[in-house]
Amino acid sequence: MSQTIENALAVLRAHDIDPYEAEEDIADLPGVGTIEEGETVYATSLEDIFRDEPTETSEGLAPEWDWWEPNRDDERLSEWWREIREIIRASEGQDGPLFSQRRRQRQTYEAPEPLCAWYCPIHFFGHGWGIYIRERCIFHVALDIAVHVDWAAVKASGLRPAEIVRQLLRSAFYVFFLHEQFHHKVESLGFRLLVTTGTDRYRPYKTKVYRPNFLKPTCLEESLANAESYRRLTEPRYKKRHARPMLEAVQAYLAWSIPRQPPGYAQGMHYVPEGAYRKGLYTLQSQVLDGSLTLTTPATHWSVAPDVITSLMSIDADIYVILPAGARPIFRAGSIDPGATASTAQLTSALTRHYGYSQAPGGKGSHVKLVKPNAPNIHLPGNRPVVSPGMVKQVLGVFGGYPISRLPDLLRGQLPQPKTFLSPP
Repeated sequence: MSQTIENALAVLRAHDIDPYEAEEDIADLPGVGTIEEGETVYATSLEDIFRDEPTETSEGLAPEWDWWEPNRDDERLSEWWREIREIIRASEGQDGPLFSQRRRQRQTYEAPEPLCAWYCPIHFFGHGWGIYIRERCIFHVALDIAVHVDWAAVKASGLRPAEIVRQLLRSAFYVFFLHEQFHHKVESLGFRLLVTTGTDRYRPYKTKVYRPNFLKPTCLEESLANAESYRRLTEPRYKKRHARPMLEAVQAYLAWSIPRQPPGYAQGMHYVPEGAYRKGLYTLQSQVLDGSLTLTTPATHWSVAPDVITSLMSIDADIYVILPAGARPIFRAGSIDPGATASTAQLTSALTRHYGYSQAPGGKGSHVKLVKPNAPNIHLPGNRPVVSPGMVKQVLGVFGGYPISRLPDLLRGQLPQPKTFLSPP
């Protein structure tokens, strides 16, 4: 994966595109969030999320099965499971106050704030690319999915409570992941057009088409991303990890919630049928190529090139989950330990105080540009309370590719300076 991203960055540089010198302030990109103060982040992957214990079944569940408690010292998970139990009891005619309140709230779609999930494109974020998802939103959506579950069918299937927890949380994760992965596919089309035409089509499309139409019914990219989230749940890798009642519940949740989402997102179900999806995909491809809602490239021409919007690279491992500082991850953490984060100010201070860097003019927007003789320049996004893991990896790469677990040593000035720093190239 690291070589693939380096190749992608080399292609951008060959066409005079530098993500770290973008004219736009990244904070102004619509649909892209930031990690907030009081939050931390960990990396996970589909392999980590899929690598759970085997599904547990039984011939029949004990009457007290729905009083099972998570075997974890996690207040967030315990509170979430308490609401799940109320939803289950409500399905048996035992309405509780939490479920009654949630049912009233669910008459309209309410996404938790701040932004739940986003994709950071390579064109704008370089090494900081990837999918970011907030855990609080996973809990939130999992509860909404639970409202759509046929709990009598779940009981009849013999699913143990621990497996119910895993399937609900994974289902909510899939809702966000599959949507954001589609945005990576759109950027992948941009890379292919850059190589074949020799001109940048992705960034002009974002400026002239996506941004002006964001949160409008004409934002086709968001409509298709929601459609993908629904359509891909039936792929074998996802379908086989759902009991049938759970898969039906997440599909019912999406069919209910998508039309209630903001404009652009709300049109997603229109593109679920294969014919409408393919027509929408071809129209979007012409929008990217032409940089306009008014097409000069007939959408029907894409029928001879049906796969140009597939993923450039696997994004199964570049998934970052955001959670409150000090909380325990609900999924297996990968290469990044929770707590391995820093602010722009902390990184700038460490690099200038301990390693001989100085701040220089030339950073675009709110970016911070750090320079040092005979050393690579370092560009940081400005005024971030938490810098993305990808940017932290880029900084540590300048020091020789240390793992992100060495970030505390970097901040304390305890990393050795590579010889390439000490002598001219």
